[in-house]
Amino acid sequence: MLKLAFATSRGRAISLVGSFLALFFAVVLVVSCGLLLESGVRARIPTERYGAAPVVVAGQQKITFVKGEADMGLPLSEPVAIPATLAEKIGKVPGVTGVVPETAFPVGLTGTEGRVVGRSWGSAGLTPYRLVKGRAPATAGEVATDVTLGRKVGEKVGVTGRDGLREYVVTGVAGPGLTRQPSVFFTGERAGELFARPGKVSAFGVFGTGDGLADRVEQALGDSVAVYSGDQRGLAETPSAHEGREMLIGLGGSLIGIVVMVAVLVVSGAFGLAVRQRDREIALLRAVGATPRQVRAMIGRQALVVAAAAILPALPLGVVLGRWMFGQFLARGMVPEGFAPVVGPIPLLAATALGLLTAWLAARGAVRRAASIKPTEALGEAMAERRELGRGRMITGLVFLGMGVAASGLSMVAAGETAAMSASAIVLLLITAASLLGPWLVRLAATLAGGLVRRTSPVGGYLAVANTRTAAKRLASVASPLILMFAFTSTTLFAQSTVGHATTTQAIEGNRADYVLEASPGLSPEVAGAARALPGVTGVTETIRTQVLADTVELGERTFKPMGAVGLTVPAHGIDLGVTSGSLDRLRGDGVALSRLAADGFGATVGQEVRLLLGDGTRLTRTVVAVYERGLGYGEVALPYQVVRDHSETGMAERLYVTGGSKERLAALAPGLTVLDRDGAGAAVNAVQEFSDWANLLVVGMIIVFIAISVVNTLVTATGARVREFALLRLVGGTRRQVRGMVRWEALLVGGLAVVAGTLITAPTLMALSYGITGSPLPHVPYLTYGAIAAITLGLAYAATLAPTRTALQGHPATQIRA
Repeated sequence: MLKLAFATSRGRAISLVGSFLALFFAVVLVVSCGLLLESGVRARIPTERYGAAPVVVAGQQKITFVKGEADMGLPLSEPVAIPATLAEKIGKVPGVTGVVPETAFPVGLTGTEGRVVGRSWGSAGLTPYRLVKGRAPATAGEVATDVTLGRKVGEKVGVTGRDGLREYVVTGVAGPGLTRQPSVFFTGERAGELFARPGKVSAFGVFGTGDGLADRVEQALGDSVAVYSGDQRGLAETPSAHEGREMLIGLGGSLIGIVVMVAVLVVSGAFGLAVRQRDREIALLRAVGATPRQVRAMIGRQALVVAAAAILPALPLGVVLGRWMFGQFLARGMVPEGFAPVVGPIPLLAATALGLLTAWLAARGAVRRAASIKPTEALGEAMAERRELGRGRMITGLVFLGMGVAASGLSMVAAGETAAMSASAIVLLLITAASLLGPWLVRLAATLAGGLVRRTSPVGGYLAVANTRTAAKRLASVASPLILMFAFTSTTLFAQSTVGHATTTQAIEGNRADYVLEASPGLSPEVAGAARALPGVTGVTETIRTQVLADTVELGERTFKPMGAVGLTVPAHGIDLGVTSGSLDRLRGDGVALSRLAADGFGATVGQEVRLLLGDGTRLTRTVVAVYERGLGYGEVALPYQVVRDHSETGMAERLYVTGGSKERLAALAPGLTVLDRDGAGAAVNAVQEFSDWANLLVVGMIIVFIAISVVNTLVTATGARVREFALLRLVGGTRRQVRGMVRWEALLVGGLAVVAGTLITAPTLMALSYGITGSPLPHVPYLTYGAIAAITLGLAYAATLAPTRTALQGHPATQIRA
């Protein structure tokens, strides 16, 4: 039987090209996305600041909770400080010989770009640093600098911390020098003032002897802190690495899910088409004595041969693509500097297993009926396509259609986040239903458009409509990937445009300031005070962006949801959040304001209490004082400015919104200030949104390319297998021109069906998303983009059918009919 499988695969190589390429690109994408996922799970950052300490104790940079039967973890956006009193407890651990506290905080060094870390000179031994020149700082006005910063002993430098820009004298230059996070060292007392967390430190470097030191420290301290050793110590240096890890894990995992879904649909369609083209061969095998089991085994083994041939070259290409994607994320700062891609066996093995299993199941499913019915029935169906759908396929398709329609209706009734989250489920349900009920859709399209097509083209149009009705199953296998491509592309692009347009619109409409001030790493309180004192300035609002976790109950279980948040001073001059109830003037003390979407998620109104976790894990219970509309543009949660500042890494404002004054005077307030007028601030918002959209477009774009390639392969394969049909038409009097006309009309019917069906799938999905995030069921759909997607869909249908048709018409029909 294996010999028979190889022999028939040689004879039918052309019909299996589409299956081969579909599997090839599916495996490439699964490997590349798996590499991102594994890089997140096994992420390591080279150790710099803590290179001399064998063990590092730091704060837990995530919150863990139980949801259902699984432990869930969410990263915290701000560094978590730990009690300084832990030093005594660590010192009592057997084998510990020294405990060095570390206080680390970002500072700005005038004339230097990039991240600079402020530290206490007492923690210099953790690197280890040694003085290359000069001496250690001894007073509050002295610092020692990293050798890579290029400063000289005796030089005066400006350093911006949370209490403003101060001038210091460089008393020493220390090495060996760090490339990613060069340090500026203060006295212990001054570092504590700038760290601004009394009784707490960033981390402890632990020195000791004996094996298992990290395990002993971890056992003594429990789960309240994180203990790092070996390659993991770099994670303690860069708290944002935890967010980067979660981003890679979430992105890789979600993309693998999408790729698997698309691959199953595309590969199943490709193998189904290849097997249907061999119905006559399978029927003949049955007629000469082959059993159903032998036929299924032959097709299954043949599928495994094709899968193996596709997987072998796809694995290394997937690794190359995954490395390139990781490099793009790293170059754009979406993962912390120092992260490296991890290539392990798990993604390769998983992609191999997925490719083999998908091919085997798709081929066995496609041949199931041809192998199970009587040989005489198989011969009859090989000569004329079976018109009715199989009962199982029909029932399954109707179930998916009903579920999709029901989900669409419920999403319009549901509120807020629930409606937005239902979008992906809706598109998945409806695409699956369209694939299963494809023959019905093809016949429906022929019925609705048949009259117009026949009147427009009496010969080619008539043949196309007749062929569409009788060969609906074959054309459905062509239409399904087109529908998938149109629906997936439209949903992805227009979901992004809907969210992006709403975010940008809210940010621009809510900005009522004349100028917006920015600086790195932030704006100290003295800049805001100086701005308020300028002539003509009527208002200044300080803002800090952060992320909080909403402590809520969902379906009877406690859960935490990340939400963007903003701390702002009140009265909020220059910012209009679109308050619908309550007042932002009450955003003081224990007050909090929520966007409409956040309020729906909490189930809270003005006057009720909500529970939050700040970016550093601090738990708060706050009273809602206002509900507003522009949460996408400014954050779903608004908190008093001082609360966010006290729990932020920099302790400085991210932006100042200034009404009145002049641009020149504002720019002169501090070195390195960026002053944007209203138009410039709007352009900056657009730029940030475009940068945010880039990642989605990059990765999803590759999936769209995969679908498009699969569509072309399916169309070429399906058309190239119609040589006998075209030859018969020519023998009964049809001309080449009439045959080409028939194919053109078929392509138009199939492409038009894909556009219409894809639009009907996309519409409820986008309406659910738009309703969930904006309160309006009308999504933002750029007409030119929609037109371009429709034109590409029709263009693919035409190009991929007409080219093989011309080739198929080149031979003599009498010769072709006997082939």
